[in-house]
Amino acid sequence: MVKIERKDTPKAQAAIASLKSEKVKPSGTYNTPEVNDALQEMFAHKCYLCEQKGLKSIQIEHLVPHHDDIDLKFDWNNIFLACTHCNNIKNDRFVPILDCTKTAVDEKIAFHQEGGGYEPIKLEFTALDSEPETQNTVKLLYEIYYGSTPQKVAEANMIRKDVETELEKSQKCVREYQESDGEDKKDAECLLRLSLKWNTPFAAFKHWIIRDYFPELTGYCH
Repeated sequence: MVKIERKDTPKAQAAIASLKSEKVKPSGTYNTPEVNDALQEMFAHKCYLCEQKGLKSIQIEHLVPHHDDIDLKFDWNNIFLACTHCNNIKNDRFVPILDCTKTAVDEKIAFHQEGGGYEPIKLEFTALDSEPETQNTVKLLYEIYYGSTPQKVAEANMIRKDVETELEKSQKCVREYQESDGEDKKDAECLLRLSLKWNTPFAAFKHWIIRDYFPELTGYCH
């Protein structure tokens, strides 16, 4: 999870108007084309929880479970883009959690990876403060990336493999940057910056690799 700006774009404005219109209907829905389009734009087509990108299955997720509270149900600031895996796990069991549109989650939680290659990848999440939102988010992340039912364990295994593949690509960009010079270094720097952007898959893990092993490059994490 990384910080994602809730920008006031034309699609966001259309989504807010749609929610306002649906809110006064007896059987209004927040699942409108306008809301879906705006969420996919804002979250760069990736789940705000696990950070998978290019989702084949998307759901509208309420940060604070609405329990039919009409205001929470149609509040644009309470609506997020999630994959089915994460939405089913979070449900209403983890409250409250960090709001990634207001907080840089990867500055409150350490995202670490160990192993890989010939060893099974191991992901660890460490809360950097004792706030309930941070503690609950850590618990949620462990269940997202490891599962608690046979189906969710199988899904989590696939996500962790994707994490490993993406981190290998990012680390390759770091090596190429460090080993290049002249014009090649400028090209390598551009690729490195792109690999660490907030809208890439599993950006929180990438940012922590930089913090842990290449602190001189932390300015490229955004």
